[in-house]
Amino acid sequence: YQRRVRGGVTMQGNDEFGVPPKYTGKGLQPSYTNVDYKQPHWKRKTLLLDRHPDIVKLQGYDFMTAVYIVLLVLSQTAIAYLLKEQPFWLVFAVCYTLGATQDHAMWVLIHECTHNTALPSLRGNLFLHWIANIPIIFPSTISFRHYHLMHHSYLNETYNDPDIPGIWENRIFGRSAIGKATWLLLFPLLQGLRLDRFQEGSRPKFDFWLIGNFVVQIVYVAWIYYVMGWMSLIYLSLSSIFAIGLHPLGARWIAEHYAVDPNQETYSYYGIANRISFNIGYHNEHHDIPSVPWSRLPQLKKLAPEFYTPLVSHNSYLSVLKRFIFDPNFTLQSRVVRVSLSRRDK
Repeated sequence: YQRRVRGGVTMQGNDEFGVPPKYTGKGLQPSYTNVDYKQPHWKRKTLLLDRHPDIVKLQGYDFMTAVYIVLLVLSQTAIAYLLKEQPFWLVFAVCYTLGATQDHAMWVLIHECTHNTALPSLRGNLFLHWIANIPIIFPSTISFRHYHLMHHSYLNETYNDPDIPGIWENRIFGRSAIGKATWLLLFPLLQGLRLDRFQEGSRPKFDFWLIGNFVVQIVYVAWIYYVMGWMSLIYLSLSSIFAIGLHPLGARWIAEHYAVDPNQETYSYYGIANRISFNIGYHNEHHDIPSVPWSRLPQLKKLAPEFYTPLVSHNSYLSVLKRFIFDPNFTLQSRVVRVSLSRRDK
């Protein structure tokens, strides 16, 4: 079959396996590829479950997620204590290497709680959001849960997907290497600022879980400062910032949905970093069936190779990071986007 997107680009693909159409024009594009069809994951999920009904056995939860969350909280807190009287250069080196790696892994586990694949109950997963947020310092996990579920529901919809950079981000940071590196360095802050575009009804409810998220963090930060001092707080804060910023592992935020193929909108990563990132690289697999926990995503790919082998994928976060920063054609607008359904009818 063929699909035609705005701008006259023709796409050809395999409807039988939910494989996106192959792009027949140029390669990486510096501007948006606008499409008028729904996100492909909904259809591929239907096809997957129809062809491979055993996939339902992979769905559920993995209790080890809760165990790893507790271990990472204890590990980050212990490291912060050991660094409380160390020089800044050593604190910086440890936070960029070990600290950022552990916080990045923690965000993957928070992501698991968001999809209720850590524990069998909703309240249990929400409680784990509180626990997992502790070493990250900034109270953000309950808000992340809200906006990440929006990301799944409105994937690449220009006005509804929080993952799409705002117009002002494109204007400020542009296509230069310095601009894009700065954007990635400030990514934790910019993610929060871009949420201003959402109306009040689209924002997280100010409820028990959100309030509790702030209370737990205030208590922990006060305890860290009283017991360990400023240097420990600096370690924890910088680890959190680098985990989702200018760091090789932070490049996964680019790898997941920035279109190195101007038609495909989600990309998996099958490199070695999955071993320290709880398989977060299996991103197409995750978007297709979010109820499969991290430990079983490789099984999903193995069970249905005809769906995933034809897709473009990444093998190196470092290569993605290098290309994003230095290739002027790789920009904040190198994405497949669709007009939000709520605006399409207006």
